[in-house]
Amino acid sequence: MKVIHIDTLDSLSHDFDETAACIGYFDGVHRGHQELIHKTLKVASEKDLKSSFITFHPDPWSVLKESNQVNHITPMVEKTRIVESYGFDMMVVIGFTKDISRLSPQDFIEKLILPLNVKSLICGNDYRFGFKGQGTPAYIQANYADILPCDVIDLLNDEFGKIGSTHIIQKILKGNMEVVTQELGREYCVSGKVIHGRKQGRLIGFPTANMELIGEYVIPKPGVYAGYTRVKENVYISIINIGYNPTFNTTPTLSIETHILDFNDEIYGEVITQSFSVRIRDELKFDGLDGLIDQMNQDAQFAREHLGENLKHVKF
Repeated sequence: MKVIHIDTLDSLSHDFDETAACIGYFDGVHRGHQELIHKTLKVASEKDLKSSFITFHPDPWSVLKESNQVNHITPMVEKTRIVESYGFDMMVVIGFTKDISRLSPQDFIEKLILPLNVKSLICGNDYRFGFKGQGTPAYIQANYADILPCDVIDLLNDEFGKIGSTHIIQKILKGNMEVVTQELGREYCVSGKVIHGRKQGRLIGFPTANMELIGEYVIPKPGVYAGYTRVKENVYISIINIGYNPTFNTTPTLSIETHILDFNDEIYGEVITQSFSVRIRDELKFDGLDGLIDQMNQDAQFAREHLGENLKHVKF
């Protein structure tokens, strides 16, 4: 997949292949977004066009609100990985600025979208663009139907209501990972580099990989989780602690440490991907190490029993 970064409107001076494209911020690339993705790939195939995924960076909301402290379900590195897995020909990342936000709906289409050589556009029925969100899918259909056909996809709902990024973030923050998995259509995961810790876990038989995240991820509610860890091309069952280690090896800042079951390799400096399948319990303070070790053995057994059958089929 070719990734194209558009930093200014002047970046659009070169030629682009004719494409069918979906457009949006797509935080989470959740099941609702996947409806747009599948439609885009279908239209591209039917019309003999290249397939394109158009998104923005940084988050338009953070630019408009002038906030740098915004975490996401899928930071750009994670989003790119997921989009590529669908088989898109290209991903266009538009650098979102205050100037872009001030474009009228007409200028947004004529100075940004049409120069990308988009011949068919797919968006959700809640998509808004242009100054103060004045542009709508209906505007495109009414004014550009002959040169920019626009397919509008209805919002997707499940038993919890509309499937949307805000709802999923709330569930992640509450540790309700089963619902998160259902609405993402895959395990929620983060990626990070394994860094040196104080190596205390190995002294009690539970060595952990300490993760330094490589994106502004939404972090699940502190506690102990069962999940899957991908190391290079292999996937293992693991138990993950998000917190401060109140009994042993206490840390002053929130940490993410994973104990990978049936794994003993040295992986310092490696980038691993960690999923969160189910929250097992709160982080607890024990009177001594024996209580902690006994509980961690129970956590590991829980992980094996609940995740073992899906090990070969887990989807990140």
